Amino acid sequence: MKLWKAIVLLNLAVGVGLLIGYLWWGREVARLRQETTRSLQAAVASGEERQWTVRGVVRSVIPEINVLVLTHEEIPGFMPSMTMGFRTATPQLYNGLEVGDRIRFTLKGVPPNVTIVAITREGKS
Repeated sequence: MKLWKAIVLLNLAVGVGLLIGYLWWGREVARLRQETTRSLQAAVASGEERQWTVRGVVRSVIPEINVLVLTHEEIPGFMPSMTMGFRTATPQLYNGLEVGDRIRFTLKGVPPNVTIVAITREGKS
C-alpha cells in the first residue's frame, strides 16, 4: 500500500471518530440541559421558601438599589459558585461592610427570587 493511501485512510478513520464523538457529545448536552431545566422548574413550581447559609466575599455595595455584589461558594440545590448581586432585606445588613470583607450570609426566598436576610463578617480576604 502506498503511503498516501495509508494517510488518507487514517485521516478518514479519525474524521469518522470525531464525527461520532461530536454526535454523542451533542446528545449528552441536550440531556443535561433537559435535566437542569426540569430541576429548576421543580424548584420554582414547588413554591417552597428555602434558606441557605453560605460564605462569600464582598465585591461591591450598591446602596441605591439595596444590592451586594458577592463572590460566593456553591449554593447547594440552587446555583454554582460565581460572582453576582443579591438584594438585601434591609440597608442595615450591609452597613459597615467594605469591599474585600469575607462574610457568611443567609439567603431566603423562593428560587430564583431570593434575598439576603442575615450577614456575619468573617474578616478580610
